Amino acid sequence: MTDQNLKPDEAQVALDSIETMKSAGFRRAVPPRWLGAGLSLLIAIAFALYAMKDPGNTPALFITFGVVFFVGFGRGTTGVLERELPDTRTGMWALAGVCIFLFALFFGGIWVRRAYDIAWAPLVTGLIAGTTIFILSESERRYYLMRAAGGPR
Repeated sequence: MTDQNLKPDEAQVALDSIETMKSAGFRRAVPPRWLGAGLSLLIAIAFALYAMKDPGNTPALFITFGVVFFVGFGRGTTGVLERELPDTRTGMWALAGVCIFLFALFFGGIWVRRAYDIAWAPLVTGLIAGTTIFILSESERRYYLMRAAGGPR
């Protein structure tokens, strides 16, 4: 283009086109609801099984393959590769807090099961872990839906 000056209506059309493409990208990035539910269920089962007495190695293989399947299939469905780690200091602290919470929950469930011989403790820790992961995945989903609708960043 040889003319450096755009007319106001041409500039507005270009800006509208950019906003439409941006919104379409965010709509495509919305993770499917079944992805969060499936991951939550797998993590809940993992917590419940590993806090029990001697579950063996078979559940670990199925859960690991299930998580890899859900993450891979979810990425293939959306066509979007998310950032693996947050890019802000607040995001890193939040991720660290969630990891510490889940580790404490996991080992706390094992400790309660072994120290007090409470058979249902692993089920409670699995339920708490699964609910936490589902809430986090739904908040991410709502974030992308809000961004797709043109909401604030």
